[in-house]
Amino acid sequence: MKIFLIVFLVVLAILELVIIGLAVYSGKPIKRLVINAILGLIVLAIIDLTTKYSGVKIPINIFSIVGITAFSLPAVIGFLLLQVLFFI
Repeated sequence: MKIFLIVFLVVLAILELVIIGLAVYSGKPIKRLVINAILGLIVLAIIDLTTKYSGVKIPINIFSIVGITAFSLPAVIGFLLLQVLFFI
């Protein structure tokens, strides 16, 4: 289980590098990163609003907000996978 967590974190880091690379390649890196952060927070809010129906809850605290604003959608997917796979 510890190996899975390490692999999972490495994959998230690679996805973050891809996001940063695409943002720099687009010519407007700051704008692109801000849009990705806002998109991640919107998805987090949608998941929080649908918790009653889906049963999947991502706890909203400083760590989840910082992680989701930094890693955007890969972090949301990561939190969801952790929630679904490990029932955390």
